[in-house]
Amino acid sequence: MSVLSIRIKDNKRKLLKIISALEEKTVSGLIEIWIDDYIEKNRKKYAKELAENGLIGLMKVSEPSFSEWENDEDEIYNEL
Repeated sequence: MSVLSIRIKDNKRKLLKIISALEEKTVSGLIEIWIDDYIEKNRKKYAKELAENGLIGLMKVSEPSFSEWENDEDEIYNEL
């Protein structure tokens, strides 16, 4: 699994910690859930935009760069 660093304001970081404690999840776990929900909610929108702009072909060219992401955990993203 890869690591992604993001910068957020301290007050939001504190809120994330509080929410994760209340939900009995890690901050990473919460963010994964939110990302999955966002992707599912916007799947059709992005598919249309990618097709209209010809970006699907461009993404195929860069596909080998992301070969390390080919694993069971990331199967949800294969349909994008």
